Formats: sequence, structure tokens, C-alpha cells
Amino acid sequence: MANLAPSSLLELPVELVYRILENLDYVTILCSVHNVCTRLNMITGSYAPYKTMNTLDLRADEIVNMPVTRIIDALQHNTTVTTLCGTDHKVGDNEVTCIASTLQQQTALTTLDLRNNGISVKGTTQIADALQHNTTLTTLDLSWNVIGVDGAKRFADALQHNKTLTTLHLRDTGLGDEGAAFVANALTHNTTLTTLNLRYNGIGATGATWIADALKYNTTLTTLNLSVNAIDDEGATQIADALKENKTLTTLDLRYNEIEVDGATSMAAALQQNTTLSTLDLSVNVIGVEGAAQIATALKHNKTLTTLILSNNQIGNEGVKHIADALPHNKTLTTLDLANNRIGNEGATHIADALQQNTTLTTLGLNFENIKDDLRIQFEQLSRQNQQREMVVC
Repeated sequence: MANLAPSSLLELPVELVYRILENLDYVTILCSVHNVCTRLNMITGSYAPYKTMNTLDLRADEIVNMPVTRIIDALQHNTTVTTLCGTDHKVGDNEVTCIASTLQQQTALTTLDLRNNGISVKGTTQIADALQHNTTLTTLDLSWNVIGVDGAKRFADALQHNKTLTTLHLRDTGLGDEGAAFVANALTHNTTLTTLNLRYNGIGATGATWIADALKYNTTLTTLNLSVNAIDDEGATQIADALKENKTLTTLDLRYNEIEVDGATSMAAALQQNTTLSTLDLSVNVIGVEGAAQIATALKHNKTLTTLILSNNQIGNEGVKHIADALPHNKTLTTLDLANNRIGNEGATHIADALQQNTTLTTLGLNFENIKDDLRIQFEQLSRQNQQREMVVC
């Protein structure tokens, strides 16, 4: 008989295989078609929808009924997926074992997001160990899992060997002061990490001191998030002293850290010497009038800070007057947030007068307590005069 039909998928013309692939979702191709044989590898590898798929979300509808371990195993042979998202209880310790194995073999994955999975220390330490061998991952998010002190030690070891990771999120992972000490030790040796998120980890003054010491030696970190901890004035003073020596940090988040006047005073002194920090968030602390006065003095001399967030700090009218007095002298600040600081007519008048002279501030966050209508109109006019100026006033 002439023109016998092909006996299997492996013998079909490429065009017909493409037609079949059009009816399959990406995960089915990844797990059931790709890596079956050399020919199918070549065909799927040249199939545009597969070739351009670089993000795999384990929460997607087509994945719900497929074992996660099977998908992760398939990634060991994949060269297109660069981002794996397995957040919100899609991944447990068993799946993490597979992921860790993949990280030691797979060469395409650059971003791994495993937030909010309740992964235990057993699982997170496997990821840490894999980082010692992985050469592609640049971003890792393990927030809202359990790392603790033991896991922190393993991550510290990994960070001293890993040469590719640039962004690490460890928000709410139970580090505490002891865990922070291990991470800080890694920072003194690591030369690739640029962003570190340690938000909400029960870090106090002791842990902040360890991190501050590391900042004196680290030459790559540009963004540090220590918000929602309890570093208080003592920890803030240690961080501030480090800023006098550090030459790379550009963004520092110290929100919600029980920082009062002494901590603000130390930070203000650092701002007069530091030449790299561009964003500082001190919101939801208690720096008060005197703390605002110290920060204001720093603003008259600082030439690098572009964003300053001081909302929720009990500054009041008197504190705002100090800030307003500094604004005509400052030529670099573009964003200033003073919201929720009990500012009334007196404080609003000071800010309005300062804005008549300052031309660099483009974003201003304010809310006033029962200010007069004519002051509100004045702020509206100031906003119209400077078309680039965005005011959030309520």
C-alpha cells in the first residue's frame, strides 16, 4: 500500500505536531511531550508559545490537578522558564526537596518565589544548601516561611559561596537577633547581594548592631529593609554610624522600629556625612519635634537624599516648621511624606511659605487637621504653579 499513515506521533510531520501542540497547555507540553525523545525536544524547542514561556505559576488553573513534584522534575530539563512562582501554600517540604535538586542542576531559573508556604526549617535549609552550587538564580523570596536561627546559619554559609544571587527576601521568617547575626556575617563576605529584605523578624538593637557592623564592610548592598522590627534608638544609632562609612546603600527602610529622638538625632548626623543614601523611610516611629528639628538640620546640608518619609511621627506644627525652614536650602529632595503628624493651620502655613521658595520638591504627602479654606486654596495654587508637583493633601 502506498502512502501509509505515520504509525506514531514521533513520525508525524513537524507542521502536524505543531497543530497538536496548539491544543495543549504549556504544562502538559512541559511534563508530557518535552524530553520524550530528541526529535520532540527539537520540535517543542522551536514551538514559539513554548519557547517564549518564561514564567511558571504553580497557582495557575491548568496546574491544580497535577502533582507539583512532577512539574518541578520536568524543569530540570527545561531551558525556557526563568521564573517559578509557588506562593500561598502550593509548596511544602516535599516539593522543596525537588526544587532544591532542580536548583543544583537546572541552568535557566533566575527567579524563585516561594512566599507564604509554611515551609519548615528542613525545607528552607535545603534551598540554602542548593544555593552553594547554583549558578543562575538571582532573586529568591522565602518570606512567611520558617527559617529561624538554624536556617539563617545555612543561608549565611550559602551566601559566602554563592556568586549570582542579588535579591533576597526573608520577611517574617523568625530570624531574631541571633539569625540576624548570621546574615550579617554573610554580608561581610558576600559580593553580589544588592537587595535584602528582613522586615518583621523580631530583630532588636543587638541584631541591628550586627547588621550595622556588616554595612561598614559590605560594598554591594544598595537596598536594606529592616522595617517592623524593634531596633529602637540604640539600633538606629548603630545603623546611622555605619552610614557614615558605607558607600553603596541607597535605600533604607526603618519604618515601625520604636525609634525616638536619640535615634533620629544619630540618623541626622549620618545624613550630613553620607553621600549615597537617596531614600530613607522613618515612618511610624516617635521622633517628635526634636527629632524633626535634627532631621531638618541635616536636610540643609545633605545633597543626595531624594525621598524622605516621616509620616506618623508625632511631629506636629512645631516640628513641621523646622522641616519647612530647611526646604528652601535643600536642592535634592523630590519626595517628602509628612502625613498623619497632627499638622494644623500653623504647620500648613509654614509648608506653603517654604514651597514658594523650593522648586525641587515634586511629591508632597500631607494631611491637615481642620485647616482654613484659604490655605487649601493656596496649596491648590502652588500645585498649579509647578506642573510637575504632585501634592497629596487632605
